[in-house]
Amino acid sequence: MSAALTRVALLDAAKTLFVTKGFDETSIEDIAQLAQASKGAVYHHFSDKREIFAEVFRSSQAVVIQAAIDSMSGSGQSWDLVEAATKAFLRSYVADEDARALLRQVMGVLGWDRVRALDEEVALPFLRSTIEESVRTGQVRPTPIEATAELLFSLFCNAVLFVAGVPDAARASSDVEAVILFILAGLKPTQPPTPRRP
Repeated sequence: MSAALTRVALLDAAKTLFVTKGFDETSIEDIAQLAQASKGAVYHHFSDKREIFAEVFRSSQAVVIQAAIDSMSGSGQSWDLVEAATKAFLRSYVADEDARALLRQVMGVLGWDRVRALDEEVALPFLRSTIEESVRTGQVRPTPIEATAELLFSLFCNAVLFVAGVPDAARASSDVEAVILFILAGLKPTQPPTPRRP
């Protein structure tokens, strides 16, 4: 088996075990055995179990983020597409039980700083650029880009942690979606008052 295929097999095995047994109950030996590889092969590709988990989580997050990005490929005003992406992002977690299982473990395994670093790779730059474009086109009120991106990022992080942590993910996602869309609507320019007829 080539090195690339071995790496894929190890990550697939690790994901299966992290989802079914949990990080703490999964050993390097378990991962190697399920992937039909040696422990040496595991350590050839990864320094430790946390690095494996980080890579599994990164891949899981990338799928969810891509679903959000894909939802913005249609026509429409930029902030309307942000709302569509929000729905796609939350609903992707409802549809993906494995992603929810990983999300429930990630803070305990990697800690906030590492999770933040992983999200900084894709999610935050995407969020910043979207806000910048929306402000530029007048879809969003003039607002401090960095502060807005940081606060919305925290909001989305807490939203999906909430969705992942309750038994009824679909209901939680629906509730969270309504709240987030209400908050996003507050960033839109206020409409001028309609003139009264004499």
